Amino acid sequence: MPSTPLIEAVVMRDQLLSALREAARLSAPELPGVAEVATLARVSEAEVREHLGPAENFPALLSHASPAHETRERIIASAARVFARKGFQKASLDEIAADAGMTKGAIYWHFRNKNDLLFAMLDCRLQRDTAPLMGDLHTLIREGGDPLTALTRMFQAGLHRCTDDPDWGHLYLECLSLSRNDGVREKLSAFYDRIWAMSGGFSQELQAHGLTHDGIDPKDAAVFWAALFDGLVLAWLIKGDEVDFDRLLPAIFRMLWRGIAPAAPTDNDKIHAPEIHHDA
Repeated sequence: MPSTPLIEAVVMRDQLLSALREAARLSAPELPGVAEVATLARVSEAEVREHLGPAENFPALLSHASPAHETRERIIASAARVFARKGFQKASLDEIAADAGMTKGAIYWHFRNKNDLLFAMLDCRLQRDTAPLMGDLHTLIREGGDPLTALTRMFQAGLHRCTDDPDWGHLYLECLSLSRNDGVREKLSAFYDRIWAMSGGFSQELQAHGLTHDGIDPKDAAVFWAALFDGLVLAWLIKGDEVDFDRLLPAIFRMLWRGIAPAAPTDNDKIHAPEIHHDA
């Protein structure tokens, strides 16, 4: 089966983690930067930031650099391939083990069941898709510019990272459809907690630098942004190319930015009643 963006993303992240570990070995006792990892992996610095985030993330990523962690990443990469090919419900751990070249027992050493494996993959994807956001925000803060245009483009880039890979969108939708299962619902709730925490922190940064209204509760903003993102992805999964993000998002963000209340009438718009003169 041809490779998909979902598979390529997991494989790329695994390769970049290996490059990060090698760069750390070469630069010890100093930590490597994005440029060193990019050079070793023979990719652009932008690709390193997209998959691993900024250099500030490197200590946490390196703390997991162990053979066990490498095996875990390998299993997740195989799960991405098998889930993309067969869907979550039809895929089996036996097939994932075969793809990874290991026994099913090795998978159980790292994951309790197929649900755990799915959510580990979701976490990897969440980290990959959200890693560029804070860097983009700091660029906006540093360079200035129109916040409406910049926020529209950031949201637009996030949607494209998700929807450029149809397998990922369908897997996520399949995961949501399993929410009647108590175990899945509990994990989905924890997954959303992480999304809301990330989005809430982003909203606080916007407020702190005067880019949005400071009277908005960041928790409320976090739920709103997540709901808007999920709703647009769901519409795209159902309607396909009819949902044109490049056309829709500027219009949606203008509505959000300006509000949907009717504009207050100007003096020129007001209809004045004729004056009535009373005889003395």
